[in-house]
Amino acid sequence: MMASCSPASTPPVSARTSQVRFAASVEAAFRAALIESFNGLPLCDRNLLRFHYFHGLGPDQLAEMFGSHRAAVVRQLARIRERVLRDTRRGLAARLPLDRDRLDHLLDVARARFDPAIASVLRYT
Repeated sequence: MMASCSPASTPPVSARTSQVRFAASVEAAFRAALIESFNGLPLCDRNLLRFHYFHGLGPDQLAEMFGSHRAAVVRQLARIRERVLRDTRRGLAARLPLDRDRLDHLLDVARARFDPAIASVLRYT
């Protein structure tokens, strides 16, 4: 049996267009907020993220490179990541007219795709 394509199950073209535009504006706002957050970090934190996410160095390699302990590098990466997420949330709140619940949901989705997003941003900054 074939799936039904009845008008009741398919949103009108204008609704789909509106959804696509909204998704594009959210994506642009997220990227801008992420770049702004990244650029607001101290140089040493930006470099650590760049080595980890863009160049693919793990905590052991980073610890050796910076003359530190692996645990210290892991803690520092977690701290920086949380700061970037917090600042990205602030940037999104300033750019998008969303209530707190929708903004939190958006950040939950973004958190799941955060590592690839960071790597993508680092490619161009």
